[in-house]
Amino acid sequence: MSSSYLPKDRELAASFAHRAEAAGYKAIVITLDQPVTGWRPRDLTTGYSPPLRGLCLANYFNDPAFLAGLTTPPEKDLPAAIEYFLDTWSAPLAWDDLPWLRSLTSLPLIVKGICHPDDARRAKDAGVDGIYCSNHGGRQANGGLPALDCLPDVVHAADGLPVLFDSGIRSGADIVKALALGAAAVGIGRPYAYALALGGTTGVIHLLRSLLAEADLLMAVDGYTSIRDLTDQALRRVQ
Repeated sequence: MSSSYLPKDRELAASFAHRAEAAGYKAIVITLDQPVTGWRPRDLTTGYSPPLRGLCLANYFNDPAFLAGLTTPPEKDLPAAIEYFLDTWSAPLAWDDLPWLRSLTSLPLIVKGICHPDDARRAKDAGVDGIYCSNHGGRQANGGLPALDCLPDVVHAADGLPVLFDSGIRSGADIVKALALGAAAVGIGRPYAYALALGGTTGVIHLLRSLLAEADLLMAVDGYTSIRDLTDQALRRVQ
C-alpha cells in the first residue's frame, strides 16, 4: 500500500523525531492501533474528547513545522489550531512509510499495536528495532481479541526482535504472565493514571513499587529466581 502522507505531515513527523532526539528520548514509538478514535459511548456521554484531552496539544502548538501550517498563532485563533491539529493527527500511515520513518532518526524505532504474526514479520523486515504487542488496552475495538492471547504468536514471528507488551496489566501476576509468554518488557496503562489522580507522583511511585513487589513475591513463591527462568511452561490455561 503506498503512502498517503502529505508533505506537511512528513515535515511535522520529521520535526517531532528531531525534537525527541534533542530532548534526550531513548526511542520513538509509532502507535498503529489508534488510526482513528474508537466508539466510546462513555466519552460521548461525558463530552470527553480523546484527541484533545488525551494528547498533549502543547507538543503541536510549540512545534515549528506545525505552526508553519497556521495562518494565525494558536493563542489568537484556538479553534482553527485545533481543527488543523485534528486534520494532522488523523493523517494515515502505510507500510511504505516505515523505511522513511526509519531514515528520520538513529533512535530505536518501535511499532505499537501489533497483534498478528504477519504484521510482526513485516515490521521486522522493514527494519524496526522492536515490536509492541498491544490492543490499546481494549479501548479501540470492542470485541477484539485479548492482546495476551496474541502475544505468543507475535513473539514467535518476531524471531528474536524484542517484543514489548501492554493491555490489561493490573497486577504483578499479570506482569509475570506476560514475561513468561515472551515479552521483553511490560507497559502499564490505566493504573498509573489512576495512581496519579489519587496520589500524584507519590501515588505513581507507590503503584510501581507495589507491582514490582507482587511480581517479585509471586516468582519467589513459585520458585523462580530470575526472569530468564520464566517460560510458557510456567503457565497453564484455565478453561
